Amino acid sequence: METTEQLDEDISDLHTRLATLRAHRANLSSVLLSQPHLAARLQSTTTNNKPANDANDVITRQSKRNLENIYRACAGVTAYKVKDPDPHALNDGNILGVSIDVALGGRFVETYHVLLSVKQKNDKRIMRIHKHTVPPCIPLQHLSDKWLPAGGKDEENDPEQDLVRFGRLLRKELVSWHLRVNAVEELRKDAGLAQSRQDSEDDSFTSNGKILNAFVSDDEASSDIEQEDADLGSARILDIEADAAIRQVTVVWSDRRTAVMAITKDGRVERAVCRTRDGARNAVLSRKAVGPLNGLVRRLRA
Repeated sequence: METTEQLDEDISDLHTRLATLRAHRANLSSVLLSQPHLAARLQSTTTNNKPANDANDVITRQSKRNLENIYRACAGVTAYKVKDPDPHALNDGNILGVSIDVALGGRFVETYHVLLSVKQKNDKRIMRIHKHTVPPCIPLQHLSDKWLPAGGKDEENDPEQDLVRFGRLLRKELVSWHLRVNAVEELRKDAGLAQSRQDSEDDSFTSNGKILNAFVSDDEASSDIEQEDADLGSARILDIEADAAIRQVTVVWSDRRTAVMAITKDGRVERAVCRTRDGARNAVLSRKAVGPLNGLVRRLRA
């Protein structure tokens, strides 16, 4: 007789199988309904048939969804309308939403939304940012002040707003930020630091079968690391840190060398300052660091 745990496991497997089958059915339905001549064939073969009319409605909805997906994949920035439930909201709660899709490596990474409140003023529509989901490291306010100015000193000569330029530049900022984040992750993998900080903290109690003593000072721990590297004959990278905007990256070696690099928006090391453990500047290593962010670890090790 099966135990309760075995029955729960079988039920969980059945739920997983059902979810997989539903996803497969939805995929096949989308492929079938997206056939280019399917609607014309249904209209030519049947007339005044309720099942055929229902099928045409489903095909129409699928066509609208395909068109929306094409806009999202190709344009990256789409607009939509939403309603603010606040009864005291401006313009009867009519909100213009801007959706920004970020795709990297042929797949969608994240979708950000900017909600704009619209106010009618002297036959002009003045848009202001109402809510947004953009990370704080993105200069959203700077772009808003430049391309969506709220108003000038003279109300009759309010500055023009350019929503299209605002959306394009905001998407450019978001895409470049994601590219820099991925580049730093690749650097950590190249340096053998692929393990996340949270995992490192969780595993700080044990390392290579040894129990780490929390009361050991940093100087003693670093001296042990330096002794190990001296035995191996080469220093290794201990950590690669970056700020939230990925505009400054810091590399720390086991022999207490450090390198601080300024990163451009397109993911290049513009300037670098490398210093030895005694504070002296290493000009050779600084010159090696300048270049694309991808391949930085390889250049530093060369």
